[in-house]
Parts: sequence; structure tokens; C-alpha cells
Amino acid sequence: MVQWFRFLKRNQPLAVYFFAVPYLSLNLMGYWPGNREDRLPFRALVHFVILAIGVLTELHAGLLFLDQQQITLALETLCPAGTSAVTLLKMFLMLRYRSDLCDMWTRLRELLFEIQKERPEQRRIRLRHSVMAARINFWPLSTGFFTCTTYNLKPILMSLVLFLQQRGDQILWVTPFNMTMPPVLLRSPFFPLTYIFIAYTGYVTIFMFGGCDGFYFEFCAHISALFEVLQAEIQAIFKPYKDLLQLSPLQLYNLEQEMRSIIIKHNSIIDLTKFFRKRYAIITLAHFVSAGMVIGFSMVNLLTVGTNGLGALLYVAYTIAALSQLLVYCYGGTLVAESSVQLSRVMGSCPWHLLSPVQRRLVLLLILRSQRALSMAVPFFSPSLATFASILQTSGSIIALVKSFQ
Repeated sequence: MVQWFRFLKRNQPLAVYFFAVPYLSLNLMGYWPGNREDRLPFRALVHFVILAIGVLTELHAGLLFLDQQQITLALETLCPAGTSAVTLLKMFLMLRYRSDLCDMWTRLRELLFEIQKERPEQRRIRLRHSVMAARINFWPLSTGFFTCTTYNLKPILMSLVLFLQQRGDQILWVTPFNMTMPPVLLRSPFFPLTYIFIAYTGYVTIFMFGGCDGFYFEFCAHISALFEVLQAEIQAIFKPYKDLLQLSPLQLYNLEQEMRSIIIKHNSIIDLTKFFRKRYAIITLAHFVSAGMVIGFSMVNLLTVGTNGLGALLYVAYTIAALSQLLVYCYGGTLVAESSVQLSRVMGSCPWHLLSPVQRRLVLLLILRSQRALSMAVPFFSPSLATFASILQTSGSIIALVKSFQ
């Protein structure tokens, strides 16, 4: 098991960090992208059915609480139900685009691990982004795991406290998540199995969103690394000519061939990003909508329970997990946008005026295309740190408004 978490250590091979967290999570659930010829793992269908049962029963329980005007219980039920429902959608889309994502991953790996004329600074750039992606991806996965474990242990800990206080007659054997199950499954001898099943649905959700969201951020981090590698290549290409006033025909020819190679790589990175963005558009949009609702429900519940020990800890953990998920998407979008624009600044600072008029047009077209940031935008918004700051500001305003009515 220690080998699974090698990416948290320093000085590991580059391949250890490459898509470490997404592979760990998605492969465990059976949803790691594969070719059309690859057989879908049986565990993928099992996990899909398990989560589908959990989502349906949890949504039904939440609607029943709403019908009975038990608002607190309804919000407490619908909060994890919303996350699980969106995770179920992510599972379906990961199956729908399984082969496309595999092709994208293969192409990204080819661009990233291209060893022709590799320079030391390029390897350092790739390693830095890979380590950053692995460690940042592990954060929302760990917070989600902690939140799910808190949910699962809450009924057991409450029953244990009552037992130690010799108040065994007050113990209520309840499940970690509110789901409408047949009464026979909530009685002996089936209750322990029902409890384990319901608890496991939570971990399916955690590992699926940890893998799916981690796949998104890992892709953005490596696209940013590719842009920085291009910047290093451009600087290295022009470095021998920075003190010259004029270039020979042979130097102009060699420089033109290298610049054409840069332009081809730049176009490949842009096309690959657009291809990935299109496949992840529904996932990104659904995630932001659900995360906003989850944060709102969690804050209302947190303000309702006040400082009620374990309940307050539960909703604080849930809010942190939801914000961590949003941060992964927003930071990933910012990395792609900023690194793509930086390419134009690096190109403009090089002595490209030494080129011939025809070659200058190529450089100008590269600069013009790079000046427009490559965005991970989906309908209605674009994931970025500015968007994340706006969400935090809105959340703070909601808290202040609710507190004013207390």
C-alpha cells in the first residue's frame, strides 16, 4: 500500500507523479480511460449500480423530509445526495468518452515526454508541474475521504457515547446517510450489511470525484508545463543570436525550421486542449452548479446546528471538501490561461527582428495567437481563480445575511 502513495515523497521518477492520483482513484473504481478494444472492468458496472441505488434512495429520503417540513434533515440528506448525483453523471460521461480520454492521455504523454533535443530546464519544468499536480490532487481526495469517514463514524460514535454514559435505552441505530431502505434491511441480522453498503456508497463518490476532478487538474497542469517548455525552447533557440546584428542565410534557414517546429507544437497543444475541454464541458458545468448548491446547503446547516460538536465538524469538513473541489478546477483554468499568454511575452522579448520579412510574419502570427488566453471556459463561466474568489465573496455575503436574521 505504501507504493500507492509514492507520489507524496520527494525525488521520485517523473513517471511516478504523472496522473498518480487520478489513476489511483479511477483504476480502483474501474473507470480509468481505455481503448475501444479494451474490456470494461466488471467493477465499473458494480460501482455504477451501487451509486445509482444510493442516489435514488437518498433523493427519495430528502424529498420525504421536505414533504414532512423537516428542513434540517432534508438539507442534511440532499447535501450528499447532490454530490452523489453529479458523481453518477461523471461516471456515465467517463464511460461515454472513455476512448477519447485515452487518446487524449496518450497524445499528452507523447508531447510531454518527447526526448528529442531535451534540455535540463525542460525536464525540471515537467517534474515541477507533475509534483504540484499530484500533491494538489491529493488534497481534495483526502478532505473528501475525511468527510465521508466523519459521516460514516458519526452514528457509531454517538451510540458509543450513549453506551459509555449507561444510556443504552436511548441509542438509535441509524445509517450514516439518510436513505429509504426496506424496513427488513434496517433490522437484525441485516442492519450491519445495510450500514456497510450505505457507507460504501460514500466512498464510491469520494474516489470517483477525486479521480475525475484530478484528471481535469492534471491535464491543465501538464498543458501549462507544455507551454512553459515551449517558452524555454524559444529562449534557447534565440540565445546564440542575441548579440548579432545580422544572420547568415544558413542561420536564417535553421532558425526558420526550429520556429516552424515551435508553431506546430503550439497548434498541437491548442487543439488538444480544445478537444479535452469539449469532452469535459458537461462535467465542469455540472460540478460548479452542484458545488454551489452543496456549499449553500452546508452553510445553512452549519448556521443551524451552531457549535454542536460533531455536527459542526461534519459541515465544516463538507464545506472545505466542496471548496477544495472548486479550487482544483479554478486553479487549473488559471494555469492554462496564464501560461498560454506568457508565451507571447517570451516570444516578443526575443530578437525576432533579425529574421527575414516572411519569417517575421510567422512570429507575429504566433504572438497574436498567444496574446489571446487559452481558456477552459464552459457555458456561462470560465474556471479561474477570479471565479473562485467571487464564489468565496458570495458565500461570505450569504453567511452575513443569514446571521443578521438570527
